[in-house]
Amino acid sequence: MKLHQFRALVAIADSGSIRNAARNTDYSPAAITKAVRELEEEVGVTLIVRETTGITLTPAGQVLLEHARFTMGAIARAREEMEAFASQRKRTLKVAVPSWLGMTLLGEIIDRFQILMPETQLELFESFPSLTLPKLRDGTLDLSIGRSYSPTPAELNQLSLFSTGYAVVARAGHPLASCRSLQELAGASWILSRNYKSEDGAFQAAFQEYCDRYAPRIHISHSSAVANSLVARTDLLSLMPWPMAELLVAKDGLCVLPIRDALADAEITITYRRGVPLSAPAKCFIEATIAVIRESEHSTDPDKRRFFHTVECLLKDKDNIPA
Repeated sequence: MKLHQFRALVAIADSGSIRNAARNTDYSPAAITKAVRELEEEVGVTLIVRETTGITLTPAGQVLLEHARFTMGAIARAREEMEAFASQRKRTLKVAVPSWLGMTLLGEIIDRFQILMPETQLELFESFPSLTLPKLRDGTLDLSIGRSYSPTPAELNQLSLFSTGYAVVARAGHPLASCRSLQELAGASWILSRNYKSEDGAFQAAFQEYCDRYAPRIHISHSSAVANSLVARTDLLSLMPWPMAELLVAKDGLCVLPIRDALADAEITITYRRGVPLSAPAKCFIEATIAVIRESEHSTDPDKRRFFHTVECLLKDKDNIPA
């Protein structure tokens, strides 16, 4: 398998036709066609199907596409790091983090990181598993801090940081604010970060059962700022990790419903690609994160004490730091 063949496959997948793929690369349509045909001959399966609406990838083609994207991304990152050494150009580290971490420990993590890696630019994303997983797989994201993937995908490593519970949150004065069971919320409308009705039933079994039984109206937001604003200004309910709920109750005057149903805890991890050497900035960011957590866990600072009241630290020893 050759890089130009992978590049042709990715270009076809992204553009939907050989002509558009050629237009988006420096290859001719004939070269694109030849590259994919040679790739199909090498792997022994059909990778693309020509249809009246354009070209689509077969299941085998989709699988190989993931490898192609990752390989191209790995080469691009290697080239970027070598160019940075050669020219002292700034490197970029792409990290996804949950918004509640941004409101608590992230500032100290970044301060520590900047001292050790002054020439590295951070590019931060909000961490949502359904959005970050594909980016981790294709190499367009270096690290992700957030709810663990269970089971752990074969191509990823996960380093456990915290365990935390979930709370049902509403605006202060909400008509359902005193409800003590999910059953009492049968007619409620929700704003969530993902669709519990179709995803990860093992993670939130109680909420999954509630969704199956009452089919509540659920809206999905891929921005916690938007979701939090809607909860504060409407009758929408939300399901939030306790660190976020604690912050918003204090900051925005929201309330936590006294739900007695067992809402499962979530494990919060740092996730990164297995089998690929971590860059120096990635290692430094992980080490900074671990150091700040360990130093903050027993701090007398009221904000940090409040934060660690909502989580259980899962860091036990220095063996947790990736080599």
